[in-house]
This record gives sequence, C-alpha cells and structure tokens, in this order.
Amino acid sequence: MSSAITVILPAFNEEVSIGSIVLHARQHADRVIVIDDGSTDRTAEMAKLAGAEVIRHPKNLGKRG
Repeated sequence: MSSAITVILPAFNEEVSIGSIVLHARQHADRVIVIDDGSTDRTAEMAKLAGAEVIRHPKNLGKRG
C-alpha cells in the first residue's frame, strides 16, 4: 500500500523564494499546493513555474483562528 504525500505552503509576497521552496518540497512530496494569500507580486506565477498547484485568495486574509 503506497501513500501519497502532499505539501501545502501558505505564501504572501514570496516571489523571490517560493520557486526554490516548491522545488525542494517536490523532492519529498508527490504534490505541492501553494496557497497565495492575496500577494501583490508574482508569487503565484513563480510557484506554478516551479511545479506547484496554486490556489489564490483575491485579497490577503492573514491568519485566522
């Protein structure tokens, strides 16, 4: 029985570093999902280029709870 590993990364304005983070995560996971929390830079684009699935919030929602 095999298990799939999914990494979920929250991100806000991480254009500079999200690509390398996604690439590192992909070495250990079957699936990488980036939750772009209303970034105003190219965070979502860089994450997609590195191979992540991206879910975008239209505005920054911040920590809830």
